[in-house]
Amino acid sequence: MVINLKDQFDVIAIGAGPAGSTAAKNCADHDLETVLIEKQSIPRIKTCGGGVSLKALKLIKSEVPDRLIEQKVRGFRLFSPSFDSVDLVSNEIIGISTKRDKFDEFLTRLSIESGCKFIQSDGVTDLSIDKEGVLCKLDSGKTIKGSIIIGADGANGVIAKKAGIRQKWANNEVGLCLESDISLSKEDMGKLNLDIFELYFINIPFGYGWLFPKKSSISIGIGGGLAYLNKAQNIFEGFCNIVSKLKNINLKEHKFRAQLAPAGGFNRKIVADKTILVGDAAGFIDPFSGEGIYYAIRSGQIAANACKKAIDKKETSRAFLEKNYVKACNEDFIKDLKVALRITGLVHNHFDTFFNTLKKSSGTSMTDLASGATNYRTLQKSLIPKLAFSALGSKLHPTKDEDKNR
Repeated sequence: MVINLKDQFDVIAIGAGPAGSTAAKNCADHDLETVLIEKQSIPRIKTCGGGVSLKALKLIKSEVPDRLIEQKVRGFRLFSPSFDSVDLVSNEIIGISTKRDKFDEFLTRLSIESGCKFIQSDGVTDLSIDKEGVLCKLDSGKTIKGSIIIGADGANGVIAKKAGIRQKWANNEVGLCLESDISLSKEDMGKLNLDIFELYFINIPFGYGWLFPKKSSISIGIGGGLAYLNKAQNIFEGFCNIVSKLKNINLKEHKFRAQLAPAGGFNRKIVADKTILVGDAAGFIDPFSGEGIYYAIRSGQIAANACKKAIDKKETSRAFLEKNYVKACNEDFIKDLKVALRITGLVHNHFDTFFNTLKKSSGTSMTDLASGATNYRTLQKSLIPKLAFSALGSKLHPTKDEDKNR
């Protein structure tokens, strides 16, 4: 639905996921004339496990209604390749499971309530940027003008390409996720721990498998480095078979969806003249946990603050946006994603040390990350020295196979 749509806006936000809806809402709250454009009809299906951390929920000023909460989650169960497991559980709720179609619709409605105009079922076909502003052409033939455009159109979005920021992702910087929602009987749901997210580190290169419980279904999937994930469908099917046997639940008959997931922590361009990228479009996904919703919402908030400054000062150049958006993101969370990327490499190369460290710890590291009680920069002070020492030890004392290959 479009309400009193006009030709000229301060801000055009493309994509009604958590990043775009949040950016649009906050721009409207700043009294900026804002339009949010979504190529599909809301609600729409989104490939995602549906886990939302407590720290992400805290960013949403409005209370999330109970109808969106599938399960309240207290922690994680991590499985090693040998299926040994460790529970990292809090006494408090550290997040929820939800269905992304409903969750995204809720955030979109919040943006409309703040005064943002909304266009759905209409995608971007072309984009031109000059000193006068942004000209956005849509499938329907509509032409939308603006001073700034926010690209929140995901990993496969067109804004980054049209604005000359990025033509494609580097294979070693992006992951691939395969996910399926499977409805289960009440009996089968009773075989699961409904307040636990299960993560399986079972030979999925630079990634893991997951099982997230919902009310009467589960999200099951795998995610790993695209450059290393050969025959992803076979890996996914094999993972479902493994979980079927472990849980004594038939998970073999299903359809799956696939989605690219650009890992955060890499140095990337995320702005151009009159253009800001947020969320997945900017590559803001935790390279270790795979969490993206928190960074989507937070980058959307920061983008709105930058747009407000840019519009007030009538300065929308790349240099201005780098100073007021990129710098703010860097201080807020990009530095943390860089540490997360470093930890990811060490964990996957020395998983046994990481797993044993978790088993000996108080079990609060990952739950504290989810709740926002700590961050990777703090965690690295204890974890990285242990993993680095293990890496040094493996070089000083190579295995028989390593020694044989010299």
